[in-house]
Amino acid sequence: MSILLIFSAVLYLTFVLFIIVGLFQHNEHPIETSEDAPFVSVVIAARNEEKNLPDLIQDLINQEYPLDKLEVIIVNDRSTDLTQKILSDASDNFAFINHIQIEEKSDEMTPKKHALTMGIKGAKGDVIVSTDADCRVGKFWVSSMAYRVMKNDIISIGYSKVAGKSFFEQYQMVDFLGIISANAGAGGWGKFWSGTGQNLAYTKTNFESIDGFNPVKDRPSGDDMYLVQSISKLTGGEINIDPNSFVTTDALVTIADFLNQRVRWSSNSKVNSQQNPLFFVFLLSAFLCNLFLLISFLFGKEWVFIFSMKFILEGLVIYLGGRLFETKINPAVYSLWAFVQPFYIPIIGLLGVQNRFTWKT
Repeated sequence: MSILLIFSAVLYLTFVLFIIVGLFQHNEHPIETSEDAPFVSVVIAARNEEKNLPDLIQDLINQEYPLDKLEVIIVNDRSTDLTQKILSDASDNFAFINHIQIEEKSDEMTPKKHALTMGIKGAKGDVIVSTDADCRVGKFWVSSMAYRVMKNDIISIGYSKVAGKSFFEQYQMVDFLGIISANAGAGGWGKFWSGTGQNLAYTKTNFESIDGFNPVKDRPSGDDMYLVQSISKLTGGEINIDPNSFVTTDALVTIADFLNQRVRWSSNSKVNSQQNPLFFVFLLSAFLCNLFLLISFLFGKEWVFIFSMKFILEGLVIYLGGRLFETKINPAVYSLWAFVQPFYIPIIGLLGVQNRFTWKT
């Protein structure tokens, strides 16, 4: 047991050091004004989002981007609430806001991928910027995300912050920041493992070059990871650290919702064994390190030093990620998060492999 714990810990903490160094290798690129601004299509999939859409639509109306070069396409995916009325009213009042109505579930593609595909197919712009219906964006969000794509023909991977002040909301903030910081650290080395569908930008041309979502059309989740990995291999990627590009999203309400979401995300890890071996080894090392730490907690004494090293190095990742993305972290929340990881990661990983989650259908 001691040998397995030490081996897994060394492997995982080596990855953590790799991430820490990578977090220093990002440069902020401020938005530059240009008369040759590209036509941008903001594409959003929405289902039963009557509570969130009014705020997001107002954010999009307030964008500091030429309106003659901007369109917003919101795809209403079989909503049963007031989503359709909200979108109809927005389209009637603002010419650059359009909506697409999906009446029936696709037999060929999972719902969100199908909705996004319909939106992108209908887009007039070659630059696609996307977020989720429950997010909030700043007035320079489109400009920042589109500028990086136009400048380098890459996929721009933006930051999303979990909002909220309660302990549970701050816990989710730490957890999500840890995930995004790990991706940003790898991105510093030119390795783009994943991103969040809450904040991505890429070209329609590149989306079509990877055959859209067709290669993963049966997967219930992971559209963001697929886009980041596939397009970055094609033309490159970039972690957008411009604060103008950051978006915020509400925390989940219950612990059950939080765990279900994390299990759903974890279910995508197994596809990386062939498509992205380095990312898969990182995920496997994290799983094994936490699993053997848990066993050592219960039956051994070797865990103290390794847990201490893990606590310090992961704390450095969270701290550096927080500085990079202008997010303050409560040390007490981080401490609890770090202690929970050896219990949480093995359970989430095992449930994810078994696809033990629910999702909108």
